[in-house]
Amino acid sequence: MLLAGPDAATLLAPLGALGMRVSVAGAEVGAASAIKMVRSVMIKGIEALTLECFLAAARAGVVDQVAASLENNYPGLDWSKTIPYNLERMARHGERRASEMEEVAETLRELGVEPLMSNAAVKRQREMGQIGTQQSVLGALEKDGGAILNAISAAARDRH
Repeated sequence: MLLAGPDAATLLAPLGALGMRVSVAGAEVGAASAIKMVRSVMIKGIEALTLECFLAAARAGVVDQVAASLENNYPGLDWSKTIPYNLERMARHGERRASEMEEVAETLRELGVEPLMSNAAVKRQREMGQIGTQQSVLGALEKDGGAILNAISAAARDRH
């Protein structure tokens, strides 16, 4: 948990005693919220890009090759784990995450940043939230990345 405000540090010990992992984001009220909102641009955006990239890769029959290519650019990231993790999160929580991204987009506008990518992430997150309610997708979420991707691909194709 991130805390912010002039008295945030006084909560570290009591909340830590309850087993919570707590840190102070800053002395200004709103610093913790700003970190969370801006961080969401990256986290939820990467999830949306993962879906779009690997949905296309699955349909083109090049999932392994695309994942291997990405590992060259991001050697610390295990795409065989990242892909199913991101897709599972979107399928289970896409609707809520889309709503959060709408708030993020408004925050970006307030900061003078046009939320082009965040607006696109809203659409992908929402779409996955809807697809994720389908039994075929829900049943695949506990399986391997290939099964998840195939179920999502079939469900997405049925929508369009």
